[in-house]
Amino acid sequence: MTEQSLPVIEIAPTSGWRALDLREIWQYRELLQILTWRDIKVRYRQTLLGVIWVVAQPLLTMIIFTLLFNRVAKISADHGLPYSLFVMAALVPWTFFSTGVTGSGNSLIGSAHLISKVYFPRMIIPASSVLAGLVDMAVTLGLVLAMYVWYAVPLSWSLLIVPLPIVVTAVLAFGFGLWFSALNVEYRDVRVVIPFLLQMWMYATPVVYPLKALPQKFHWIVFVNPVTGVVDAFRACLLGEPLPWARLAYSAAVGIVVMITGAFYFRRVERLFADVL
Repeated sequence: MTEQSLPVIEIAPTSGWRALDLREIWQYRELLQILTWRDIKVRYRQTLLGVIWVVAQPLLTMIIFTLLFNRVAKISADHGLPYSLFVMAALVPWTFFSTGVTGSGNSLIGSAHLISKVYFPRMIIPASSVLAGLVDMAVTLGLVLAMYVWYAVPLSWSLLIVPLPIVVTAVLAFGFGLWFSALNVEYRDVRVVIPFLLQMWMYATPVVYPLKALPQKFHWIVFVNPVTGVVDAFRACLLGEPLPWARLAYSAAVGIVVMITGAFYFRRVERLFADVL
């Protein structure tokens, strides 16, 4: 067979609704597991304290917030709850969200050696960064339960509903991660914008303050924020409060829209990844 008669196979992103080819991602599920485990190991490789950082980071953040906002600014939690527990219950989903967005947003740049050598669904890379954060969340959740014992706060049956806001948080993180990762390939200053944006985003989310501490005229900022729903729902599940179903449904709807639009944009520019990286 001559060189001219050899078949030419072009691998290109699909268009239309076929761009969301979930069957292809399922076929590469083992690769997703491998990349997720790689992200977990890389995160703590050559670190002095290793997995202790999983607990130390939210714990130190909670202590700083307690000193600044509770002791100095005199902000108190709802329903007479300990302020430290109030903040820690919100830091669990927020840390998962921010870590997932940051990791997935920079994931394509960090995996350039894979993208330029072999074909596989590129959406697996940001997805693995989000899934890797579930390990950290599980450890941090254990810290929250330890604080329950410390403050003698009774557990509630609503803890069984915790997986629901976790899933919604993962959808939000993956959706925004798809947008940021695709934009980061073409515009490298996106990696600088992500930490700054997340820092501002956290203060627009009721993590360190209850809604009652915010002036009425600024409430719309909190309600428009899709992360507010998952933080409030997660906190309600942990603290035995009524679930804010309307805000959680809004967060889920925004997460689905962001994920679908992000997937379409990701697939549209995917053909340029190997050349740009």
